Amino acid sequence: MTPRWSPNPHSLHRRAELLEWGVHPRRLTSGEFHEAVPGFFTPSDAPATLELAARVLQQKAVPGAVISYASAAEILGLPLPRNLEYATSRTVHCSVPGSRRRRSGHGAIMHTSPEDHATLRVRGVRLSAPVPLLCELAGLLDPTRLVACCDHLVGPNSRVRPHLSLTELRVMAKDAPARYRISAVRAAVEDARERVESPKETETRLLLRDAGFAEPVVNLTIRAPGTGETFRLDLSYPEQKLAIEYDGFWHSTDKKRHRQDRRKDDVLHELAWNVVRASDDDLEESEMFIGRVAHHGAPRA
Repeated sequence: MTPRWSPNPHSLHRRAELLEWGVHPRRLTSGEFHEAVPGFFTPSDAPATLELAARVLQQKAVPGAVISYASAAEILGLPLPRNLEYATSRTVHCSVPGSRRRRSGHGAIMHTSPEDHATLRVRGVRLSAPVPLLCELAGLLDPTRLVACCDHLVGPNSRVRPHLSLTELRVMAKDAPARYRISAVRAAVEDARERVESPKETETRLLLRDAGFAEPVVNLTIRAPGTGETFRLDLSYPEQKLAIEYDGFWHSTDKKRHRQDRRKDDVLHELAWNVVRASDDDLEESEMFIGRVAHHGAPRA
């Protein structure tokens, strides 16, 4: 008996192609396949990536569409809540001008964009440009998460090319035409900082500011005496020799990271620094964390 044909993992094919290759229509409507974008199917147990789905959508399913909202943010690597990530939503968001408005279909949500919608290209996919994208996200994210997205766009892990500085982003936001939620974007851009490496650094920094402390330095580099090793401090007050470090779950489960943290603490103590470490619980219930920071002399604004 000839084994039935199946597509490669993570592939994406037109319905007509799969039928031509011997895939029965009943298989397409079963749990074996998932319609990733209108008219294109992928294996459910090894689905196509967001980038492939986005590329196929804008090149074949909806030619000329701009990938936008959470989909553009994820391709750019911006921090998103899990419910907006493609692995959870299985939805590609795209925008087209009002004159070409189409109904949303399986795996895709269509949004209306202005005719002059600014874009950029990343890995062969055309996305909403930074300021329009931030306006799109402003309706989905709370203010802290929106600032974290701004931090990422101008940070060391940004996928925007050429690299975008915070000054350039602020000018873009200031000069942007009036549009929905642009005021929220301008406020977030003003709160953004460069050199930020994680959204938790953003959250901790804003928590300190809102508690009345002065602005901490982001990712200051220190050098160990004797060995010359270098370490970056998430947040710090150099004059007070106070370091504030965020410890995620991986800091305790990753043995290499745990050793690095302990070594960093040793070096800081050798240099007469105090270290306050913050966990997710500290950020959610912050009273004791704020008390520790105050106890070690963090300056007030």
